[in-house]
Amino acid sequence: MKGSFTYRLRYEKNHDARYISHLDFIRLMSRALRRTALPVTYTEGFNPHPVMTVAMPISVGVTSECEYIDIGFDSRLPEGEIAQRFNHTLPSGIAVTGVVLLGTDACSFNAITSARYLVKTEMKSDTAPDLDTFLGLSEIIVAKKSKSAVREVDIKKDIYALKLLSHEGRFADFAVETPAGGSYNLKPELVFAAMEKYLPGFGIAFMQVHRLSLLAQGKALM
Repeated sequence: MKGSFTYRLRYEKNHDARYISHLDFIRLMSRALRRTALPVTYTEGFNPHPVMTVAMPISVGVTSECEYIDIGFDSRLPEGEIAQRFNHTLPSGIAVTGVVLLGTDACSFNAITSARYLVKTEMKSDTAPDLDTFLGLSEIIVAKKSKSAVREVDIKKDIYALKLLSHEGRFADFAVETPAGGSYNLKPELVFAAMEKYLPGFGIAFMQVHRLSLLAQGKALM
């Protein structure tokens, strides 16, 4: 592999791109890279591909303003030029919002510990949930699906933050922070499933999840 300069790109996925799967995004980004004509670094071997790493896959249907991808280039480039060329080739719904050249002390994607979300809901009633009662429970048991099985887990300790931001009739917005990273993740949807289980009368008719930030020990990745 050639020596390379690694740049971290922050990008957003809005409503136009929320149903693009992770694998489709990788294909999309590979095509966009070719169209930029930037000097991207490729792996060696029979089937070379661009040297790039996505921070953490986002669920289909979730929007975000803080997705990250690291890409290797064969030469040093102006950050603004990288962003401009990508934004000329990327489809509607995906846009690069920041670029930085990574140094040796850069935070690895493996260091990601949590994610913050804005969750906009339409509830089945106009009564706001009693979050104090919910968060005061001694345990919050839910069925959590993994790659191998579905098992009952206590997620109480994994709800790092849960706040009601606004409430008007049946519509309510919440701030949620949960674990994220390579070793353990908790989707905010599971928090609301637990609220429906433990709070009588509370139910969700519609939910839109928007990722606000990915954090490594409370710090942003760039």
